[in-house]
Amino acid sequence: MKSLQAEQQFVAPWSWNGQIWARKGCKFDSNWQPACETGDCDGRLQCNGLIGKPPATLVQVVLQGDKSKPNFYDVSLVDGYNLPVSVATRPFSPKCTIRGCSKNLNNLCPQEPSSC
Repeated sequence: MKSLQAEQQFVAPWSWNGQIWARKGCKFDSNWQPACETGDCDGRLQCNGLIGKPPATLVQVVLQGDKSKPNFYDVSLVDGYNLPVSVATRPFSPKCTIRGCSKNLNNLCPQEPSSC
């Protein structure tokens, strides 16, 4: 079985904070229909305040416009897990050593029961 990987890069303003939900199986050619198999935002490419439909791996970012203050990011599983995600800083920073969750956790977790 071949592993599929996608990389998405974007440039954010110097002072910005936001959340990015990992999504897969997306087709953005339908009007207000679910566009993604996981992490869908009401059929939209940009969530604009909506929450990606769980389960969805989440990246949270806080960029400080003031260079004397640190920037922050984290990869969170608070909304579940759907894809391995990693974050890379540009330029590379030795202070940012944990880049994300790069393993397929679905292979490590027990199956959900069909009923309880």
